[in-house]
Amino acid sequence: MSGLRLLVCVALLLAGPALAKPYVLKPGDMLRIEVIEDNSLNRNALVLPDGTIAFPMVGQIAAAGRTLTHVREALTAGLAPNFVQRPSLHVAVASVARPEAPMRTVTTAQVSQKVITVFGMGELGAPGKQQLPLGSSLMQFLAQAGGTTPFAATKRVQVRRTAAAGGAIVTYRVNVKQLMRDGGKSFLLVPGDVVIVPQRRLFE
Repeated sequence: MSGLRLLVCVALLLAGPALAKPYVLKPGDMLRIEVIEDNSLNRNALVLPDGTIAFPMVGQIAAAGRTLTHVREALTAGLAPNFVQRPSLHVAVASVARPEAPMRTVTTAQVSQKVITVFGMGELGAPGKQQLPLGSSLMQFLAQAGGTTPFAATKRVQVRRTAAAGGAIVTYRVNVKQLMRDGGKSFLLVPGDVVIVPQRRLFE
């Protein structure tokens, strides 16, 4: 009888991890995606405020509210037409979304001390979620995000912003290289902006 109880205990211990619920993704999480058949596609992908991630050859797919298995299956299906055989993908959580810092004011006059959250993806030194003082510019965000990589297409950086009325997404195209030359001009960011730095094309 004691032997039977021991077997039951061992079975429960082994089943414990299997009974654990899979992690459900949320905006602000960072995924590490690796394609076994094509290492050039390996990258981190940020779950954007609208709950999607962007991936080459696939475009935008839903991620928030889904598990890693669901995301891997969606990416695999999207990539499959570009490969002779069905590709093998590894998808993991590189980092989870940090809790939002409370928006506070040091004094009523110092409204610039309020904190906004801006998301960055693409050719950045440190893609992901960044928190900056209200009134920060795109250049300040890029500096805090580790700057751009040598492969960045700095002439066509995108800032995606959700319109207050209707919730439509408006995309602004910014020539950061020109912005750097124009010193006095700046592109101010608002809470929830998504900054996308695309990869430079050949001969660009």
